[in-house]
Amino acid sequence: MNKPQNNSKKRVRFFVSYAHRNQQLAESLINKLADHFRSSKSHDYSLWMDSKILAGDEWENKILEARDKCDFGLILVSPSFLGSKFICENELSHFVGSDRTPSIPVMLQTIDFELHDLKGLEALQIFRFKGNRFKEPRAYGECKNIARDDFVLALFQDIERKINI
Repeated sequence: MNKPQNNSKKRVRFFVSYAHRNQQLAESLINKLADHFRSSKSHDYSLWMDSKILAGDEWENKILEARDKCDFGLILVSPSFLGSKFICENELSHFVGSDRTPSIPVMLQTIDFELHDLKGLEALQIFRFKGNRFKEPRAYGECKNIARDDFVLALFQDIERKINI
């Protein structure tokens, strides 16, 4: 006799923070990640990106409202991200510091840890893919084809571990 399944998954709301210049790359990552999120045994993931803002909406209010309602920030780090005044003042400041909302920073494009101003992210572990075929961990944008799928699977596994803590 089969045991009844427990369908009470924990709801987790993610706010996705990324630079518009990286929209295609960010959407590629999020679309692949969403596949894993939908098949999670223990979590009901909800992702919010500013692409949900409709014409005529007060875009800044929508962003701040979603940021304030999230359980986690998914921070897609790139040089463009670090250079965005709006992101640094209105989004990143919410996820970095002592009274921060938990976040998972992900290296979307390669950054230089020595030369770029990381805006407080240097205190957080930034997810990079440590595939067997690479000497150094990689940003999502550096990965191609199957390595991107491997990147996303490893990220999903890290997110699940982080949320279960």
